[in-house]
Amino acid sequence: MAENPLAPTPTAPTAAPMVDRAFVAQSEPQVMSGANWFWWIAGLSVVNTIMIHSGSETTLAIGLAVTLMADLVFKDHAMIAFGFDAVVLAIIFGLGFFARKGHFWAFVVGMVLYALDGGIYILLQGWMAVALHGLALFYMFRGAKQLRVSLKAAAEPPPVVVAAPPVVAG
Repeated sequence: MAENPLAPTPTAPTAAPMVDRAFVAQSEPQVMSGANWFWWIAGLSVVNTIMIHSGSETTLAIGLAVTLMADLVFKDHAMIAFGFDAVVLAIIFGLGFFARKGHFWAFVVGMVLYALDGGIYILLQGWMAVALHGLALFYMFRGAKQLRVSLKAAAEPPPVVVAAPPVVAG
């Protein structure tokens, strides 16, 4: 039996395309919104540190509890507090950087750390801070979820198009 020359020939499946994580993340507003929360938290924690060490009795509820505690404990030893805060804030800022570059793990690690930080406010019964931590975690989760969906969609190979056989006039 001879093969039909007009029949479509199956093609080998193509490998999944390389995904530009940063492009995918930056194309999705929800991902960027979730990732930007890390930077807001780091920035507002810096404001809290400045406020505490300048003698203010007021702080922002959305900042990190762990840096706030270090600032209060080491109020008379500002360099120790600043050093601790710098390490913690560099981690949070870095997680935001990697989340904006499309790394799902940065969202997960950041959300776990921020949830643990919220636990400090629960122990202290700082309910406004707990509520704001929950709000931030919601947006981080939403961003992480959208990143996962978008990366999966971007990694799927394009559909294979099989050309129809040419019509022979006859």
